[in-house]
Amino acid sequence: MPDERYPRDAELLALSRDAATGVEYIPTGKSPYYLEYRRSLHRMLRASERANDLRVYVDGDLSVGFRPGRCLIGGASVVFAGASGIAVETGQTTWYWLAADGEVGASMQGLPEDRATFVPLAEVVSGPEEIESVTDLRGEAFLQAPSVAVLGLTASAQEINQALGGIEASVTGAALNKVTGGVFEAADAFHTHASLNANTDGRAEFRVVNQSYHPDAEVSVRLSVPELTAVDTVVSLHPEHRYLQQSRGGSTYNLVGAVHLSWVKSGQVSASVADAAVGVVPIDGRVTAVVLSMAGNMESTEAGDGVRVSARVNGAPLTAAPGELTSADGPGFVCTDQGAGTPTALVAGDGAAVRRGDLVTVDLDRQVAGTVTNEARDVAVLVVVRADCPE
Repeated sequence: MPDERYPRDAELLALSRDAATGVEYIPTGKSPYYLEYRRSLHRMLRASERANDLRVYVDGDLSVGFRPGRCLIGGASVVFAGASGIAVETGQTTWYWLAADGEVGASMQGLPEDRATFVPLAEVVSGPEEIESVTDLRGEAFLQAPSVAVLGLTASAQEINQALGGIEASVTGAALNKVTGGVFEAADAFHTHASLNANTDGRAEFRVVNQSYHPDAEVSVRLSVPELTAVDTVVSLHPEHRYLQQSRGGSTYNLVGAVHLSWVKSGQVSASVADAAVGVVPIDGRVTAVVLSMAGNMESTEAGDGVRVSARVNGAPLTAAPGELTSADGPGFVCTDQGAGTPTALVAGDGAAVRRGDLVTVDLDRQVAGTVTNEARDVAVLVVVRADCPE
């Protein structure tokens, strides 16, 4: 690719000052040269000062800084004091932006969707030990083609009525097609309802209809709460199976319910139980909970005495932390999913993936340091699997 050309040497040597920026060219042989250079550099820096506003820079192996500056977000002036030493996650791509409240936002899923609520700053790619690249995104805020959304052009109902009143009889179907940019059915895109409700004794429905005959035609509902999360939740139809699926932050979950496996140890539990077979997973999915229940809790002189449960899939640990019920939870019925004991056994990540045919086993760990007056009895373990697809 050819390099950008400079003016001819004779033209450059004849220049004394840049008309656009006021930066002076140092004359040949000017002395002292270092003073003339600093004068030129000073004026050059003043001319480029605004280009440094909100710039993201690397200030450590795995940290970035943000230069101070000013901008306009949502019609309001935002003054940003700058920041430094902001830690970056290893092995990730992180997007940064400045929000209307003057705070820097960050996400590993991308920028927020509503461009009117923030100024994009940078995309930072990190490796295991250091930052690999910083891509400046500020140009997406000040270099953009004008549009109705960008310019904030809106019309009130009164202004529209005044316009229609002025042309009166000239309002025709053809004229309305011009206003809506197409057939008049598109007018639905020009209004919204503040709420959806119905005062009826029968069922009220909210319908989203796509009348396209194209095989890729889809229907989806986007749920957005920008104040709580920058990532929207989208509910749509699976393009092949036509069941509902939920997408958020790059992950997709199929809304087809769940199945469960259970194991029961009847009578008193006076000893630990290892590798008890819970059952075979009947459907592809993810384990989302391992719940421990018992009809009668252990009673002991030591409050910490009790029973723990851990689960395995094909012999590999499933739970990152066990569910536990102790003597301190009181006598009688207790359950980790109903406020007693430690929480439901924690499943690593967003659920452990399982496939149909996998074997689930559990370990029941009886821990006793004091004197037991009543053993735990009728102990049950519930393993919940959220399905990936319908059967």
